[in-house]
Amino acid sequence: MSNVNETEMEQLLQSLKISLPLVQRLFPIDVMFALADTDKFIYYLPGTELDIRIQEGAAIPQNGGIRTALVKGEEVSANIPKEIYGLPFKSSSMPIHDQNGAIAGVFTIGISLSNQETLSEAANALAVTSEEISSTSEEIAGTASDLANTVNDLKELGQRVVTDLQQTDEILEFIRKVADNSNLLGLNAAIEAAHAAEHGRGFGIVAQEIRKMSVSSASSAKDIAGILQLIKQNISQMDAILMDCLAQSERQAAATEEITASMQQLAASAVEIEKIARLI
Repeated sequence: MSNVNETEMEQLLQSLKISLPLVQRLFPIDVMFALADTDKFIYYLPGTELDIRIQEGAAIPQNGGIRTALVKGEEVSANIPKEIYGLPFKSSSMPIHDQNGAIAGVFTIGISLSNQETLSEAANALAVTSEEISSTSEEIAGTASDLANTVNDLKELGQRVVTDLQQTDEILEFIRKVADNSNLLGLNAAIEAAHAAEHGRGFGIVAQEIRKMSVSSASSAKDIAGILQLIKQNISQMDAILMDCLAQSERQAAATEEITASMQQLAASAVEIEKIARLI
């Protein structure tokens, strides 16, 4: 800023009183302004919410950026936490020199950091949330993969059961043949017993029992065949259901992988938002 004398300081004050309210309206962020000479504040324009209640004519504090700018003759910036004045803001104080190079005062601007703080908190919350979702998605993906493996194992088990049932068909066929042969044998024995008349009565009873056993065996084999056929049908339905579960688990695993990738991108975006927040 140009060097000023006392008269120019007064002119500067009057100019700032006219221009700063207009400048303040153009700022997209809440700002406040202050002008001080070497001892006291001579002008203060609070922001909409950012107001540290400086009284014109009040002495400059012995500590702080304004005093440092006066003493060192250098621009001083600092971030003021909300615990001090209720709102966080960035303070920048620039010394004003007179024509002889001596410090005549300090011009200070305070820029609200409320938006930055809100954005930073949102970015942190977003990063934490996306990390949690990513972790959960990875767990779901792992579970889906395990489920797919289990379903595949069940499918293979079902196929082995079907193979075993096919072997029982051969056993049942053998039983049916034995039953048929036993029935024929019993019938022949009954005929021979009839020919033997009284001497073949005991043999006829045995032949009758053999025929009953053969009929019972044939009936049981038929019942077993029906049950096994029903088991085959149920296994076929189970196989179809398992195939559908396998397809769904694979789609679930793929979907959770996409979610995990999206969450990673979201976490990266949160980092970028945090960087932008620091620039505001």
